Amino acid sequence: MSVGYNKVSTHEGKRNRGKLETPPDLLFDLLLKIDFKQQVRLVKQVTDLHRIAAFLVHGESNCGQRLLVTRLCCLKRQWKNISPIKIDVSSNGVGMRLPHLWRQLAYRFRLPKDTQPNEIIEKVCDRFSTQDVIFIFYTVDYMPSEYLEQWLQEFWEPLVARVESSCRTSKEKHLLMFLVDNSSRVYQSNIALAKQYQQPEYPRIPLPLPPVSPFTSNILDDWISDAIVHRDVQMSAELTSQVLLEKSEGIPELVYETICDYCGHDWEGDLARWLI
Repeated sequence: MSVGYNKVSTHEGKRNRGKLETPPDLLFDLLLKIDFKQQVRLVKQVTDLHRIAAFLVHGESNCGQRLLVTRLCCLKRQWKNISPIKIDVSSNGVGMRLPHLWRQLAYRFRLPKDTQPNEIIEKVCDRFSTQDVIFIFYTVDYMPSEYLEQWLQEFWEPLVARVESSCRTSKEKHLLMFLVDNSSRVYQSNIALAKQYQQPEYPRIPLPLPPVSPFTSNILDDWISDAIVHRDVQMSAELTSQVLLEKSEGIPELVYETICDYCGHDWEGDLARWLI
């Protein structure tokens, strides 16, 4: 799909921000609610039935994968009070060598960099005994598929087996993993993925969520109708679904930029900092 678009001009953005300003926290919460209903519904179903769950978040480039993960990490009230363990596998070539990934995990758990994998897994279980644990691995499409598959076999599968066999915790606690694929390359690879969460292999292998994709006119119409009923939302009457589509082609990341500009804010320099 073409990613060409007409960004809101700097002059227009300054004009709108000078006239209108919506509270940034309110606007961010509203942006989280644009579509993704299929993905949210499925994750709710799975986590209501399983205390251990793994998901592949995937779709076309710039289609809001990171915002979707942020929303999914807020589905349950208690998840809002924990800090997910986040690793961008494309950062400094982390995903190109598995020992680098293990060192990153050791660092996140304040362990020496040469800590053995079984000790790290034990540390995860210790934390899981008292609270929910959420792992987010960003840009997994950067990893060669054979490395990612090996990583799941070395890290996730033993962790799941360890938790299922001996970790005692409340059934309300969750161990979650989100793999974020920004191009659907992982989804289209030969990596073992679950077709449904009822199959015996789940959650040992990840379940792909419905792919994220550009927003349609109906989705944007519905969102604008819901947003403007909030008393504190200051939104230009010029902002319509047609304007959004013209400026963004419905590509979520560009939709967020355009909405923020019309509401007196900058997406990248302002609201995006709240993404997990």
